[in-house]
Amino acid sequence: MAGLVLAGCSHLPWRHAKGDPLEPVNRAVFAFNTVADKVVLKPVAKTYQTVTPRPARKGVRNFLDNLQAPVVFVNDVLQGKPKRAVKTLARFTINTTVGIGGVLDVAKGAGIEKHYEDLGQTLATKGVKPGPYLVLPLFGPTNARDLTGLVVEEVLSPLSFTRFKGKQTFGRARLALNTMDRRAESIVQIKTIRETTVDEYASIRSYYEQIRKDAIADGALDIDTLPDFDLDE
Repeated sequence: MAGLVLAGCSHLPWRHAKGDPLEPVNRAVFAFNTVADKVVLKPVAKTYQTVTPRPARKGVRNFLDNLQAPVVFVNDVLQGKPKRAVKTLARFTINTTVGIGGVLDVAKGAGIEKHYEDLGQTLATKGVKPGPYLVLPLFGPTNARDLTGLVVEEVLSPLSFTRFKGKQTFGRARLALNTMDRRAESIVQIKTIRETTVDEYASIRSYYEQIRKDAIADGALDIDTLPDFDLDE
């Protein structure tokens, strides 16, 4: 997403998009998220990046991706994609066992690449419209359809039923770790976006929609519809 936003920085900002009837509220939440990121998330992410070696951070990312594999598998099945479902199941089995709980991506070395599917994508393949664009506090950009899928997935996640001293400790720990890890991996990209884009909110909104369309199409989006940009740069 960061790369695509940078590609469109020279474009005029999009105002009052048809799919963004809540733009005034969304912009207010976006402004809050920006402040929260600068004050809390970015400093924490930079500290995590500094004290944690890259191989260790890679292991954390592999572990978190492996936890998501059952969700990907279910959505592969719901979308009628048996070959992708088999690959997801194989990755999960191999990485959970040989890969020490998913810390090592052994399956990738065996030629089984990972992919992502979520319930929002599944609903899209069933004809459900995206609904209005939304910016959630701390979470960021989404839409009504994707938010519905996210809520259902979280409710049905095994970690949501796991308790430690009566609290959802493991689920919250995964959310916090996932947020910190992804923010640490995007420090440079987000900094560049903020320094170069004409309208950060509008750019992210537009390219979020394109990214989701690409995900729903399993990466088969017509690249001719995207702006040109220098990959080397």
